[in-house]
Amino acid sequence: MKTEIEGEISAQASEERITGFQIVALLACLLLNVQDGFDILSIAYSANAIAMDWALSPGKLGAILSASLFGIMLGAMFLSPYADRIGRKPMTIVGLIISGIGMIGAAAAINPDMLLLSRCITGIGIGGILASLNTLVAEYAGERYRSMAVAIFQMGFPLGAVIGGYVAGWLLDIGDWRHVFAFGAILSFVFVPVVMLLPESMDYLAKSGKADALSRINQVNQKLGRPKLTELQPVGKQIRPSPIGGVMMLFSSAFRNRTLLIWLAFFFLQMTLYFALSWVPKLLIEQGMSEADGIRGGMAVNLLGVVGIITFAIISTRHRAPVLGTLSLVGASLILFYLGTLDGIGQGTAFSTLLVVAFIGFFAHASMIALYATSPTLYPSEIRATGTGWAIGLSRLGAVFGPWLTGQLLGQGWDPSAIYPVFGIPTLLAAAAVGTLAYLTRPASA
Repeated sequence: MKTEIEGEISAQASEERITGFQIVALLACLLLNVQDGFDILSIAYSANAIAMDWALSPGKLGAILSASLFGIMLGAMFLSPYADRIGRKPMTIVGLIISGIGMIGAAAAINPDMLLLSRCITGIGIGGILASLNTLVAEYAGERYRSMAVAIFQMGFPLGAVIGGYVAGWLLDIGDWRHVFAFGAILSFVFVPVVMLLPESMDYLAKSGKADALSRINQVNQKLGRPKLTELQPVGKQIRPSPIGGVMMLFSSAFRNRTLLIWLAFFFLQMTLYFALSWVPKLLIEQGMSEADGIRGGMAVNLLGVVGIITFAIISTRHRAPVLGTLSLVGASLILFYLGTLDGIGQGTAFSTLLVVAFIGFFAHASMIALYATSPTLYPSEIRATGTGWAIGLSRLGAVFGPWLTGQLLGQGWDPSAIYPVFGIPTLLAAAAVGTLAYLTRPASA
C-alpha cells in the first residue's frame, strides 16, 4: 500500500509533463547502461581471440561466456535488496566499483579460471546496478511515461553492445583481447562521479525515515517545478523491511502469482537473449562466415534490438507493456524456428541470414523492455528494488544456462543451424507467462 506522501509524489509524476531535469537524469542512466552493455558483451566479441589464444574447447568457452551472467544473478539477488535500505544511488556506486575491479582482473587474467572468476565479479557489480537504475528510472518517470522511460534507459544496453563491437574490433586490431577489458575497467570508474550527481528516488526518500528526507525531496521538487511539501508522514520500521523480509514479502498472497510469473518470463527470455548475444558471432563463423562478418552479425542483433526498443517505446504510450511483451515473444520464437530451416550460409545467402538473425534482437530486446517496464509496477516502493532485483537475478539462471547449453550441444557435434529452434521453445513459454500476467494485471475496466 502507498503512503499518503508516496501517493502524492506518484500522482504529481504521472500528471505532469516530463521536464529537462528528468531528461538529463534519464540520459545519465542511459549512459550507465551503455557502459554495462559494453562490460557484459565485451567477452562475446573477444571470445574467438580468447579461444584461439588458450585453445579453449566450446564447453570451457561457454562457461566463461556464462560467468558474468552468473555474477549478475548473484548481484541482482543479494545486492539489490540493499537498494531498498540504503538507497538506489549508493548501491549503483558500489556496483560500479565491483564491476571495475572485475574488468581489471579480466584484463590481467593469466589463465581461463582467473578470467572466469573475474567475469563473475564483473557480473556481481552489474547485477547491483541493473535493479537500482531500473527502479530509479521507473520511479522518476511517473506512470504516464514509465514504459517509454524504461525503454529508453534499457536501449543503452544494446547501444553499448553495438558501440562495443566497433571498439572491441579496433582494440583487437591494435592490441589483443586484454585491451578490451582494460577499456571497460576505465569506463566503470569514470562513471562513479556521474552517479553522484544523480538525484535519489523520492519514493525511497519518502519512506526512508531519514532526517533530511523532506529537504532532499523539496530540492528535487524545485528542479521539477513542483510545489514544496511541508511535512512527511511518520514512517515506522515496517516501511523498510530487512533484505530477507523484503524477499519474503514477494511471496505474500498479494504478490505470489505475479512474482512467479515475472520470474518465469524473465528466465525463459534470458535463455534466448543471452544465447543470441553470446553465441551468434561464433555460430556465424562456424557456419562459414569470416570473423569480421561474425562480429557484424552480433552487432546486427543489438542494432536491430535498439530499433525494437524504440518501436516499443513509441507503442507503449498507447498499449500495456505485458501485452506488447507477449506479442514480441511470439515474434522471436517464430524467427528462431525459421532459422532452423536454413541449410547453411552461402555467399548469396549470408546477408539475408544476417538480416533474419538480427530480428531475434528486435523482438527479444523489445520483450525484455516490456518485462523491465512491467516489473516495477507489480510491487510497492518498499520492496520495488527487491522485487525487480530478484526477477532480474533469478532470470540470470536462464542467461547462464542458454550459453552453457549451446556450448554443450556444439561440443556434441550439433550443426549450428539446429541450435536456433532449441531456443524457440523457452521463448514460447515466456510468451505464455507474460500473457497470463497481462490478464491478471489488466485494468478493472478491461
